[in-house]
Amino acid sequence: MKGRVRIGLIGAGFIGRSHGLAVRAVNAVFKDCPLAAKAHILADADPERLKSTAESLAFAQATTDWREAVDKADAIIIAVPSNGHAQIARRAIAQGKPFLCEKPVGLSSAEAQALADEAAAKGIVNAVGFTYLRSPLVRHARNLVEQGVIGRPLHFYGRHFEDYLASAEASFSWRLSAATAGRCGALGDLGCHIISVARFLLGPVEALVGTSAIMHPQRPTQDPATPMRAVENEDFAAALLRFAGGTPGVIETSRVALGRKMDLTFELIGERGALRFEAERMNEIGLYLDDKSGSGFRRLLIDPSHPDYGAFLPAPGHGLGFNDLKTIELKLFIEAIAVGRNAYPDLAEAARISRICEAILDSGASGQWIHEPETLPVPQRMNA
Repeated sequence: MKGRVRIGLIGAGFIGRSHGLAVRAVNAVFKDCPLAAKAHILADADPERLKSTAESLAFAQATTDWREAVDKADAIIIAVPSNGHAQIARRAIAQGKPFLCEKPVGLSSAEAQALADEAAAKGIVNAVGFTYLRSPLVRHARNLVEQGVIGRPLHFYGRHFEDYLASAEASFSWRLSAATAGRCGALGDLGCHIISVARFLLGPVEALVGTSAIMHPQRPTQDPATPMRAVENEDFAAALLRFAGGTPGVIETSRVALGRKMDLTFELIGERGALRFEAERMNEIGLYLDDKSGSGFRRLLIDPSHPDYGAFLPAPGHGLGFNDLKTIELKLFIEAIAVGRNAYPDLAEAARISRICEAILDSGASGQWIHEPETLPVPQRMNA
């Protein structure tokens, strides 16, 4: 690569554009990034969106054929719906090219695991876009846990709520189809984020019991011949968890939670203190220490001592946004390419998280606890 990496970005929608902005920003923000990222080629099936996005992000080339993007780039970012992940990833693997894939990887944990195995067999560097693991304050929270600041973890609560499907009149989209999004709905789109954070803080999930529900069984379409279409995956899910260290926890996810725009929230209670984080206020974290003073949570603002924030700003409290987290993500991916080692979280981690999501649906269907859900081969069936 001779000091640079030519990026092929596949997908020019919301998340693809965020990745594209990261490609433009990463070397300006991170002066010590080991390779120079070049906005080389952008692929999208929509010619109009492709043209406008390629121009606005200054990609050198644009194509409606994703294969061309894989063939011409040094490293690939996969930012398309889940049903497109496997074929793009496999072409990158066949050509020995590192790739960063958006979550959830593929249509199932089996597909994610197959890709992880194929990439590992050929030594292909990979990473997965669990964006909120890039947050400086989520990473700071993990540091505090590892340092024993809050003592032994006692229990965890986490959720990821949004309201983009709160209205029963919201149209059917690819996210509601098992063929394009997979078996998991709210879990695949949102719940996997809070599960990734929970595992980041507390380690593997040892057992769980779950429930799920479809709140609006049918949605309107834009097709006059089929004005309504059945929703094929869940709007809401929740689970009781037990982590490998014995810590119990609760997670919830919903895409119909009115008023919640990006509500990834967690609270971790320990023997000597507690941590609280809300992604809608991602530039602060609450810390409570049991110092017998009677005071409540202290509000800690983001500052240059927290991972990667100082590369953006020297001043505390000025804050980062979603696109900045994608810039951090790309920096970590480029560093992984430079040393020939996967960036965390990788495909294998994505497969474990997907297995947890599927186990929640299986538990909801059976009413039973599921043990070792991260390793259990879960049947690929739709949730009733």
